Amino acid sequence: MTTEATQTAPASVPAFAPDPSPLATAVAAADHLDERLRAFVWRPESYPATQNTSGPLAGIPVAVKDLIDTADMPTAYGSAIFAGHQPAADAWIVARLRQAGAIIFGKTVTTEFAWRDPGATVNPWHPGYTPGGSSSGSAAAVGAGIVDIALGTQTVGSVIRPAAYCGAYGYKPTFGRIPTEGTHKLAPSLDHLGFITSSLYWSAVMHAVIVRDGAIAPPVSASAFHAGVKPARVGIYRSSRWAQVQGDVQQNVDGVIRRLERLGVACVPVELPVDLVEMHALINEILAYEARAALLDDIRGKEDLAGPNIRALIEAGAAISDARYEELCAQLASLRAERDRVFDGLDAILTLPSPTTALPGLDKTGDAIFCTPATLLGLPAVTLPSGYSSDFLPFGVQLIGPGDQDLALLQHAQWISTILPTIRPAQRMEN
Repeated sequence: MTTEATQTAPASVPAFAPDPSPLATAVAAADHLDERLRAFVWRPESYPATQNTSGPLAGIPVAVKDLIDTADMPTAYGSAIFAGHQPAADAWIVARLRQAGAIIFGKTVTTEFAWRDPGATVNPWHPGYTPGGSSSGSAAAVGAGIVDIALGTQTVGSVIRPAAYCGAYGYKPTFGRIPTEGTHKLAPSLDHLGFITSSLYWSAVMHAVIVRDGAIAPPVSASAFHAGVKPARVGIYRSSRWAQVQGDVQQNVDGVIRRLERLGVACVPVELPVDLVEMHALINEILAYEARAALLDDIRGKEDLAGPNIRALIEAGAAISDARYEELCAQLASLRAERDRVFDGLDAILTLPSPTTALPGLDKTGDAIFCTPATLLGLPAVTLPSGYSSDFLPFGVQLIGPGDQDLALLQHAQWISTILPTIRPAQRMEN
């Protein structure tokens, strides 16, 4: 079995010739692939011309997770309860994209209310495997090469993990850097908007267009961003769960570390102030309490239309008292206040996006426990492809940075990506 980050990528069968129009290319790719991929729940029959032909995203198609409101496209939040629902206005992030000249390409599949009841999307590398969740459609659409940019959300691991499973790049910004108005709530203390992209350059563009405060900033040029910034010192976080990590995933991470060390990057073990299992328990309690408040009115009287995982989540939230929730919030505030101390002397922390590659079957979306630290602490995180398993399923590594140092994290991740295998769009759906 070959699991090193240095292994040769499998041959890809390009289905589409380069096209000068990103929209035309995306339409052709979706028409060709999506009947089997099932990444989209809705695409328009035709697209209006962009209103901003000089914006940084002029003419670029962007797929939008079906948790995020679009005034000209239905938004059902992945739930039969909201079938046919048409929002009155765009979410803040969608309006921002249009302002920058982007074309909203369509709505991508989400698990119900961004929790665990999966949709129909399959993994573009192997249709018998999960694409992850909850941003399943967005990750599959990018991983299959349909679009370069798709919006996702993350409340535990729903940008980082599906991006890794589908061989794409995921970028979850620092908590609170993107307004969530018009995005259906799951747990407001934890909900992040984020991006799944075909390259870290597009993630950097999203940072300039969406994440920065104030006016839209011109993104760094592709040529200037390409080399990235070499990190001097990277913390390696394995945690108490390392022994339960899939063996070839362990080997792949170790291969990435050896390559970094050979190129002069100091890699040092690091521990977080709270054990990973304890952090996961904390995030799950907060999520359950807040999800009950966010979703109870939506499903009241329509419980038969809600999935079993949503019903179980609301029941779990009902068992958490107000006093207990106040204790949880105090713990969260304390952890976030001290979150950057672990980066003393470090440029970033490297860990896993998930303890496995994509799981077989479509009934589960995978384990997000290794995404807990960045989400709970509100830190920026990036996942980048790092090779293939013997089943030709993508490996990924996750890089976490200090709070509000998103661009620096992206630049360090870009440098690391240049020493790892290039993963081309899957386009294996017809194989």
